[in-house]
Amino acid sequence: MLSLGPIIFGLILGLLIGSQIKLNVSDAKFTLASFIVILIAGIIMAWQSGNYPFYTDLPISTAFLSALIGIFVGKLLFSRSK
Repeated sequence: MLSLGPIIFGLILGLLIGSQIKLNVSDAKFTLASFIVILIAGIIMAWQSGNYPFYTDLPISTAFLSALIGIFVGKLLFSRSK
């Protein structure tokens, strides 16, 4: 059975963090390749972290993965320009 609590809280936290990312800063340039690398590294981290011992639904950390997705969605929807 899929536990929705960690997924919902991870998504909300990711949306909050993603909305605060500034993209047009002169010293940090985020390209599409950098976002793909961050996504791949996040998926590997979620897989290596694993779920809590009493959650047996998926072999990856659903809370970490949903927070990562929330960061990208929050950045796309609510990101600040400067």
